Amino acid sequence: MKKENGPVPAGRKIYGTLGKVGVAMPAGGYIAVTDFHRWLCPDIAISDCPVPLESVSPEGLKTFSEKVTETMHLYRDYDPVDLAFLSCTAGSQAGGPGYDAYLCRVIREAAGAREGYTTTTAVLKALEALGVRKLSICTPYPGDVNRMEKEYFENEGFTVAGIHGMETENPRDPKLIGRIPPDAVFRFARDHMDPGAEVMFLSCTGLTVMEIIDDLEKELGVPVITSNSCATWIMGRFFGRHGDRAEKLGELFRH
Repeated sequence: MKKENGPVPAGRKIYGTLGKVGVAMPAGGYIAVTDFHRWLCPDIAISDCPVPLESVSPEGLKTFSEKVTETMHLYRDYDPVDLAFLSCTAGSQAGGPGYDAYLCRVIREAAGAREGYTTTTAVLKALEALGVRKLSICTPYPGDVNRMEKEYFENEGFTVAGIHGMETENPRDPKLIGRIPPDAVFRFARDHMDPGAEVMFLSCTGLTVMEIIDDLEKELGVPVITSNSCATWIMGRFFGRHGDRAEKLGELFRH
């Protein structure tokens, strides 16, 4: 086959013309990366690197987040990125108040990127954009992780009307989260919407829920955000463009 030389022919798109995001996520976290490939503008390149998460527990999540810095050094040394992103909601809260802001700085410096974000950072900025303060949260986490998340948001000045865990057969096993059917999440969220809450937050980057956002908003009558929709939103803002189908991801993408 003859090798092409010279300029790219007119009309031929080059992958990543807007820049590249480096995503560190729990090993087995294919749901988040799949969501980013499906919903981000295709001109944003995505480089992903799995990091072991042994247990969905405060201790396991803290250990996971501490391993991420080593992963981000790989981006600096071998695969330069514009945005460093830690794709794990509870993992970016496991160090206590302000942990997501601390991780943003650490991963940005480790990767040599222009900016660093975590999923929790994306959620906090999305809530600010929506102008809401009272949350109803549904997760696939066990009770101790839910308590950790509730305290984190309350420390940030939000009211958590309720946080509800749809536990799997083994709530400590992160691999089981991606097997929860979207329709089961839909029903659980519908049945656990707290009175007076201004937003429904489906927390966890491992949940398959992007496609249910629009229908769930119509059912609940409030904005619905997910860990990966907030991540997609903040990445699009950083690179200056959302994907063509972003309007299907709910009220957040109209702000």
